[in-house]
Amino acid sequence: MMRRWNYYCLNFLSFFAISLVNTQMIPYLSTLGYDVVQRGYLLAANACIAIIGQFLFGYLCDRFRHIKPFFTLAYVLFLLSGLMLFWMSNQLFWYHLVSAALSGGMVKVIMGLNETWMLEADGEHYGVLRCFGALGLTLGSPFAGWLSDAFGYGALMISLAVVSGLNFLFIYLVRDVQKQAGTIHLSSLQQLVKNRPYLLLVLIYLLVYMIGTADQYVVVDKMLELGASRAVVGFKWALQSFMEVPLFLFAGKLLKRFQPKVLLVFGTVMYGIKFALYAFLQNEWAIVAAASLQLVTLPIILLTSKVLIQAVTPKQLCSSAQMFAMGIFIGVSGLITPLITSNLAAALGYDATLYLVAAFISAPLFVIWLYLRVMRQAEQTEK
Repeated sequence: MMRRWNYYCLNFLSFFAISLVNTQMIPYLSTLGYDVVQRGYLLAANACIAIIGQFLFGYLCDRFRHIKPFFTLAYVLFLLSGLMLFWMSNQLFWYHLVSAALSGGMVKVIMGLNETWMLEADGEHYGVLRCFGALGLTLGSPFAGWLSDAFGYGALMISLAVVSGLNFLFIYLVRDVQKQAGTIHLSSLQQLVKNRPYLLLVLIYLLVYMIGTADQYVVVDKMLELGASRAVVGFKWALQSFMEVPLFLFAGKLLKRFQPKVLLVFGTVMYGIKFALYAFLQNEWAIVAAASLQLVTLPIILLTSKVLIQAVTPKQLCSSAQMFAMGIFIGVSGLITPLITSNLAAALGYDATLYLVAAFISAPLFVIWLYLRVMRQAEQTEK
């Protein structure tokens, strides 16, 4: 039990630290005077780091059969670049391009490594483990907004350093996973490329995450335009994180009652409804209320991605399959979405852009239909 509590604390502190950087990046860049298009390029740069990092760290974990040392390395890079981001308060585009790219990219890598680590360390209690991460985001997000409003970003940097120092203790205490023996080479990854169900799942989640990523950028920009403070933006992040807790707590029961494919369709449709509300509502607090639909969007999508991808990939490629998939559907969506939506918002406005995002759910729903068709054909062939 003590071992599990170490994992709980690691999850909580890791996601608390992530929230200090992730929730305040856009408000901070906005404060420095970067417009919506410039912020789009800065945020797209961190997606490039996320893609490369997910691929590289996933391969290294399977190649050397350890996760803990690579998680530690990713966290150190996140900490240094996060401090670097808030250190310079003048508008220096290339400086913030590097710091935002590395800190934002390492956020995605850490989250991917953390989820893969927890899934392999204690898959039976994955939902509860991930719940503590959601609690870290829930408490860290409003704290970051309040702290930056009340005391400035210098206090935010100090808090990040203190929380990270404590987190390094739990990184040291937790045990690494015992990964399956066997040497993994780059040629082994050809199995994933030739795996049609795997590729279809990656495409499905890429399209869904392209929708979900707009929640971090376009919606926040609209709230800022409506006059929302950094504290309100932080509260939105906190509410969304808190709404993930119930689903992760009852993840096991939910999967026993409903098939993952049914949950996937449901979560995708709810994304469309949520973004239609974001477009329609014209008050920052009403938008915060609409964000509570996080309960039936991201956690369902994340949970089904872990289960469905694990079901169609070899065990010896578990980390690579999960991390490569996340590199694509989180990293590529993080690259494409800010570039597209920032230019659409500049040309059409935030409301029209959000309505277009809501309508985009037709794309992943079509690919889900193709995936289900392929799986039925495979089942019939086996019979």
